[in-house]
Amino acid sequence: MLVRLVKCRSAASPSRLPGLDWAINPYRGCSHACSYCYAQDVTRFETDRPWGDVVDVKTNIVAQLKKELEKGARGVYGIGTVTDPYQPAEKECELTRGCLALLKRFDAHISILTKSDLVLRDMDLLRDWEGAEVGISIGCADDRVASVIEAGAPPPSRRFEVLSELSSAKIRTYLMAAPVIRGVCDSEAALKELVSRATRAGASSVMWDKLNHKPLASSRLKLALVAGGFQSCGYHTPEDAKRIRTILARACETNGIHLEDAF
Repeated sequence: MLVRLVKCRSAASPSRLPGLDWAINPYRGCSHACSYCYAQDVTRFETDRPWGDVVDVKTNIVAQLKKELEKGARGVYGIGTVTDPYQPAEKECELTRGCLALLKRFDAHISILTKSDLVLRDMDLLRDWEGAEVGISIGCADDRVASVIEAGAPPPSRRFEVLSELSSAKIRTYLMAAPVIRGVCDSEAALKELVSRATRAGASSVMWDKLNHKPLASSRLKLALVAGGFQSCGYHTPEDAKRIRTILARACETNGIHLEDAF
């Protein structure tokens, strides 16, 4: 993997995502290299290497965030909106941890989204932080299937354990059930399992999203699925999306957990 050290002009960018005012991404690119990830499509992250082989580390992001917070920037900060804030580079660089320490000092509200168990390292910061929540992304509960489409990330079984550990520490958590991929993880049984395991792990809610088709991501996903012995996935029709949401809504109601739409 190629790690490039870069400087950022701003630490937080205005966010259009529901419930978030600002987005903080300490890294560009992600070595989890999930085949379906459309971050490269939407951020125009250009490289002649395969997705996941290049990561930009924003070396000055903590200092820049401090300036922005001191100027009075307030609101809800999304940590990891287009890249995983706890990807392997974070273990050494600790940029996410540095940002969290500042945000807690300024009593900010934050929402983290990750696939990584490295988030447990920062439980000392997250515990007793009333304005903090952590979302764990699991679109498919099957470890074998996940190893085909998101081989660089911890397996779903480990991510459910992370949810449980965070919840046990009284940290507010939610499951990001995304992406739900047609013909891969959108069966009624698979969707019910996601909700059931999230509930047992103590998540306060489930947020879901179907697969977002973008050119680069779609090409990578098709290759991964074919290599893994799956038929290439197709688009979810509006009827498909309605069916998925209905199943999730009923499962959430049965388990006494709240369902939210990502968009």
